[in-house]
Amino acid sequence: MRYYLHDEVVLHNKKDDFWVVLHGNVLDLTPFLKDRYDHWNSNLEYLLAFGGKDLSHFFEETLMPKTETSPVTGRPRLLFPPILETALSEMCKTRGKIWSQDPKYHIGRLTRRDRRVRIINTLTGTTQLMKVCDEDTIYDIKNKYKQLFNHHAGSYMWRKFSKRGQCGGKLNMKGTLNENGLFEEEGCRYDLPPPSIWLYYTNDVTIA
Repeated sequence: MRYYLHDEVVLHNKKDDFWVVLHGNVLDLTPFLKDRYDHWNSNLEYLLAFGGKDLSHFFEETLMPKTETSPVTGRPRLLFPPILETALSEMCKTRGKIWSQDPKYHIGRLTRRDRRVRIINTLTGTTQLMKVCDEDTIYDIKNKYKQLFNHHAGSYMWRKFSKRGQCGGKLNMKGTLNENGLFEEEGCRYDLPPPSIWLYYTNDVTIA
């Protein structure tokens, strides 16, 4: 399962790069919209106004659309009409599924909370402050660091300090920050720095 920061989701708010959130589920509707470029309508134009936003208030937790009673006809009507739109190509939809429930568009979950972590490169003497998902493993954080800051992140040993910095400690790459004992101080009267991960260069570029 891939987790995303809210800061990541809000960037995907364009017609050719379009994500939304439904009850913590992150949906990439870009293929659906591209499939409808030649058959555009007002419903899809309305949907575009919600790029990178949370649409949960329009949907039940089952991801079925909410309805309301029309004051004119007395019959139920959809709160969010764009849910009626479907992809035209069979390659862009799952038969019998509305897009809110279509697994083709579900790419992950919104994180339950953001975490901060310092990545300290002992070779260059630089410190990079990163915002990551609480559910991210150290391996996930390593990959994000590699994509954003250092393509040779795989050529370093990733370590933490235990016993108040008196000795080095191995990281469980499959574990989260908390599972590695890298907790965020809560309820403290002081603004303490976030937990740190130390990188030690191995001189082995083959594993980058």
